[in-house]
Amino acid sequence: MRLSENDKKYLEKMGHTEKDFDQIREAAARTVYSMNGERITARQAVKLLGRKQFLSGISRSAFHWNCSRETDDGGTVELDSSRLFR
Repeated sequence: MRLSENDKKYLEKMGHTEKDFDQIREAAARTVYSMNGERITARQAVKLLGRKQFLSGISRSAFHWNCSRETDDGGTVELDSSRLFR
């Protein structure tokens, strides 16, 4: 996953440093995304959550194994980055 300059600025506002970006990018590629028990792609997760909510989720999951974020319509997207820690 490519992080745009706006993505990086947003992540920095969240407290991340440039040193974190590689792990966040790797997590985005290796994470298992799902909604309602069904696997989805990273692209679908971004579409469902919006870019900022997705970045919030993947940055959390990249350092804490997993997390979930709610969609605007009340659904839940789960991000499982545990493969990153094996």
